[in-house]
Amino acid sequence: MEPIPVGPPEKPGTLVFLPGTGRPNPGFADQIREQAALVPGLSDYRVLAVDWAAAAPDEVSFVPALPPRYLADDPPGVSDASMALALFGMDLGAADPLHRAVSADAPPGRPDAAFLGETLQDLVLGAVTNAGIRHRVRLTDAAGGFFSKIAFYLRHGPAARAGIADTLRNIDQDAPVVLFGHSLGSVAAVDLLSSPEARELRVDLLVTVGSPAPWFYLLDALAYLGPTRSGPGPAVPWLNFWDERDLLSFCAERVFAGREVNVTDSEVESGKPFPEAHTAYFTDPRVYRLLWDNLQKARGTGSGNGTGR
Repeated sequence: MEPIPVGPPEKPGTLVFLPGTGRPNPGFADQIREQAALVPGLSDYRVLAVDWAAAAPDEVSFVPALPPRYLADDPPGVSDASMALALFGMDLGAADPLHRAVSADAPPGRPDAAFLGETLQDLVLGAVTNAGIRHRVRLTDAAGGFFSKIAFYLRHGPAARAGIADTLRNIDQDAPVVLFGHSLGSVAAVDLLSSPEARELRVDLLVTVGSPAPWFYLLDALAYLGPTRSGPGPAVPWLNFWDERDLLSFCAERVFAGREVNVTDSEVESGKPFPEAHTAYFTDPRVYRLLWDNLQKARGTGSGNGTGR
């Protein structure tokens, strides 16, 4: 019997990581490398982080835009969003919104339950507002770090996507490519793969984690896709991870049904509080096992964009 010809083994591919909002954190790419190294087949992949918003302002003081009292009275800001929210929550938890007795005598003709509900609402909102005032510099500083890239993408989306496309063109075109987008990076990935130039790019699998792209779609805020726009969506298999505790993650299957978008939602359960849950995907082994399984399926069916077909 003639031996069956065996071709050369497939070359290790590249995982192109598009980070999301917030200040630059090289540790996320390191976490991806560490987890990918534990998955046979994926362990040899190169992880390439693309700082698509490198030109966005990083360290910006928002104090000049706040009321004058904060110039002298408030302590320095805490740039880490988790710490800022923790300090805010501790202050809020120390407040007792029920410290004032609620009168048992409701106004004439007004139901007691409605009166009590509105009174409690006022007390709780008052406590939240007071805690927010006390920590406004911290919260604004943390929010600024988060929203700076959003503002950048709103103004410079085409340039950001062009930079990502250049990266994809310059990596090895004879090996698989995974485009891995987190948060706003996932929006940039969906926008790029929905653009006319997507046909020129090799991408074998799109992976999104903590993605607001489905929400952006419903708001008609994506660059090329919208509820009333008929442009094609990503032509590559799309694996979308979400976590119920990640308040910035959304499901895509129902949103893109009927758009000929091959998207699969997959839930992860980090058990982390928000906002830690928004970045917990990077250390979840299941994300990488499913990534590899779906990449193998995509390669087996020959699906993908451009030269990745």
